[in-house]
Amino acid sequence: MSAPIPAPPQAPAPTRVAHPPFITTGHTSSRKWKEKARAPPTPTPALADNSKYLIRFYNTKLGKAFGDPEKYARLYPYSYEAGEYRRGTYDIASFTAGHLHPDNHPSPSYAQAASGSSLGGKDQKKVSKQPSLQQVASTVAPSFKMVPPSLPGAQRHVLAPRQSPAPHPYAPSIAATFPDIAPCVLRESNCLLLLGFSATVNPRGAIPLTVTDKTTPAASYSPYLVSLTRALNQSFPVCENPWCTLVLAPTAVQLAIHGLPLRFLPQDEEELFPYIRQAILNYIATLVLSARYLNPDRDSRSTKQATSVVVTIDP
Repeated sequence: MSAPIPAPPQAPAPTRVAHPPFITTGHTSSRKWKEKARAPPTPTPALADNSKYLIRFYNTKLGKAFGDPEKYARLYPYSYEAGEYRRGTYDIASFTAGHLHPDNHPSPSYAQAASGSSLGGKDQKKVSKQPSLQQVASTVAPSFKMVPPSLPGAQRHVLAPRQSPAPHPYAPSIAATFPDIAPCVLRESNCLLLLGFSATVNPRGAIPLTVTDKTTPAASYSPYLVSLTRALNQSFPVCENPWCTLVLAPTAVQLAIHGLPLRFLPQDEEELFPYIRQAILNYIATLVLSARYLNPDRDSRSTKQATSVVVTIDP
């Protein structure tokens, strides 16, 4: 009988070393995953950076409370605000979302404002209600100061005609000095309007006085026209031909309307103005001051199919 073949020698068993409780032996990737799982949670960078928007903030102008006490308590459980939240001090219903803080995000672009989308990324809620056109315009339009439009020259004129049209021998002196006399008269009358004027003297002796401010109508100086006329007659020699009271320059404009069918127009001159005034007022909401036929001959108009009418309107 032959003896059995002995078994090969075995390697000595490795010595077991005690490890800390939070480190386990095994594969490297498994150890890293368990260490990451056991590590204390850290707030996300977005919330950590915006923590000032989560803390309670009351805007007196808007009359709203901003912030998110619940998120702030989760991120900073040992803070004073977290304790106030746990005790139920805050009325959560009175708060708006933290990302709606008025200083948190820049103004949206026109396309974003029109579509109702936001700029805050994934953490921001979409607005369900579409903004109005006025809201979009006020959001994206640049701010500028509104300036009153310039008035036509005729609306800034007052005119002082002479009783009998005649040239004045001191016309250059009147044009140079009366713009300085008029402000003195207005100051004595406690006038609070602008006091800039320019003056000329036409060949018939009439004096047009113009307000230099292009946004101030001459009608604003109506209470002072009598005083200005008195100072004008006292400052320059007039003899027996003084200046009449300053009046507002006429501003009416005459326009011709051509090709009106005669079968729709009244032939009587007195009936034309009421008819035209009401027709134009109904059509374009413009009030005419007078109306007349361009051709005053009734018999000549009757031989034609259409005619022209002249209307007077405010500029």
